[in-house]
Amino acid sequence: MYSYPEFFYAAGCRYSYRMIESEVQQSNCLQCQKPLIGNDNKKFCTYTCRNAWHNTRRKHESREIGRVINILKTNRRIMNELLSGEQKKKVAEQRMLDLGYIFRYHTHTRSNKGDGKEYVFCFDCGYLSLGNKWYMIVRAFSEEN
Repeated sequence: MYSYPEFFYAAGCRYSYRMIESEVQQSNCLQCQKPLIGNDNKKFCTYTCRNAWHNTRRKHESREIGRVINILKTNRRIMNELLSGEQKKKVAEQRMLDLGYIFRYHTHTRSNKGDGKEYVFCFDCGYLSLGNKWYMIVRAFSEEN
């Protein structure tokens, strides 16, 4: 049988509380499995264990996100190099592929207000498909256009 210590009763509590030992569940730290002392809803013994547990859970997700971000940065770098300081430039699809451009990955698309053509962007550089495996690479639209 488990009971609260004497100081608990002496603290002026109106009710006497007693708990049966079988009702008391001992929980362990989710990271290191050490017994937890303190709050009933406590899950980790230290902030270090908490951080390690969450970092382990997010490791795969972070790795995948990092891979996609690297592809997006590479796509942007390729378009920026092809533009070489110009605002727009016509480029063959094969030239972009040879440099390592991956067409499946982009950050957003925008439609031109005038003619409704769909531009595909990687950050601030984008392209418009001209058909016949040719693309017009452009710098980002300003917000006024």
